[in-house]
Amino acid sequence: MNINQMMEELNTLTQTDSKRIIDKINSNGPNSRGLFIDCGSNLGQGYSQFVQHFSHDHFDYILIEPNPHCKNTLEEIIARTSGNTILITKAASTSIGTVKFFGLDQDPTSQGASILKDHNNKYYASSEESAIVVPCFSLSDLISEKCLSYCAIILKLDIEGGEYQVLPDLIKNSTHVKLDACYIEFHSQYMAEPEHSFYRKQENTIRNKLSQDGVPFRIWI
Repeated sequence: MNINQMMEELNTLTQTDSKRIIDKINSNGPNSRGLFIDCGSNLGQGYSQFVQHFSHDHFDYILIEPNPHCKNTLEEIIARTSGNTILITKAASTSIGTVKFFGLDQDPTSQGASILKDHNNKYYASSEESAIVVPCFSLSDLISEKCLSYCAIILKLDIEGGEYQVLPDLIKNSTHVKLDACYIEFHSQYMAEPEHSFYRKQENTIRNKLSQDGVPFRIWI
């Protein structure tokens, strides 16, 4: 299956998810809303695609992007939207604090920047010297908090290897079962050995647990 076929299949699955979740929102009453959490917003590429399926008629948005070089573009996107969208300029993680952010050596708005140093080591070695320090927060805590205000939560997670920290934490806290859908890009394919095999094993464990617990998830491209 080539990339165009994969995108077409993902688009069809997203339409199915959207109908199911909007039906749930409507069944909860006229004031009910859903929340779309976009982790790894970069320059808004994912938001632009998903808002076509999960419109502001039914969904509010949280855009999450720790790269300070992306902030102005995302704020411009938010200013153009008619719905409720906020920006969190911190890294999704497992706790409140700070983390190193790698991968901005060549491109200040790179889609490949990550809190995981080995995130792209198949192609280059991240530099400690060029890493920046960014604030971070607990994604699990955010989801748990927002479940009190929204009847449906959707998560898109494209954080360049940070998922190997964040997803096990969601599972440990049983926060993953609060999700009505999640779209995840795993990144072991961009890693050299032995990291490739190590993180691929984690992916399989995570995917099996999500399936076992009935959490609807799709592989994001």
